[in-house]
Amino acid sequence: MPKKLLAISSSPRTKGNSDSALDMLLDAVKDKFEIEKVQLKSTPFSPCRGCGFCEKDGECIQKDAFIPLMDKMLECDVLVFASPVYALSVCAQAKMAIDRCQALWARKFVLKTLVSDDKKRGVFIATAGQTYPDVFEHTIPVAGFLFNVAGVKNKNMQYVLLDGLDKKTDFSKSERAKEEVLKAAEVLNKIEN
Repeated sequence: MPKKLLAISSSPRTKGNSDSALDMLLDAVKDKFEIEKVQLKSTPFSPCRGCGFCEKDGECIQKDAFIPLMDKMLECDVLVFASPVYALSVCAQAKMAIDRCQALWARKFVLKTLVSDDKKRGVFIATAGQTYPDVFEHTIPVAGFLFNVAGVKNKNMQYVLLDGLDKKTDFSKSERAKEEVLKAAEVLNKIEN
């Protein structure tokens, strides 16, 4: 039975740079994994309320479309999360989803019921228009938090950071960016079933 890969596109634009990079990765690993792709812009959910309800039993008080997505994050063997960089961090849709993972944080760090899996993998794809050295500085810890509370150990996190992709179709023209995505796919294709 193939391993499950859950791919989450947080971009508000279909076929923008981060979404296109994600699609290329998925195409390169489609023979290895059972793939499900979710677009956050089509997933109706509310932001975290910061109410602390999840610290009682690890469940979010809000019963919306994010709950089944959070369950899938825990059940998958590989979690791939893609985001454009806006204002030096992940886009608003990505941040809203990551904030909603507070329930997973509560399970892991308060209730101690969520344990990281030695084999589970996480891949973060980020695209930015800027090219200065620290353009991804704020996105990496945010993505690391997501993977950590979804059960991915630090050693199994991969970061595909693609800068200089400003216009919507720049990824399709960048051989360098495509090579980075294919390197990440190569690592995933080597995972034992």
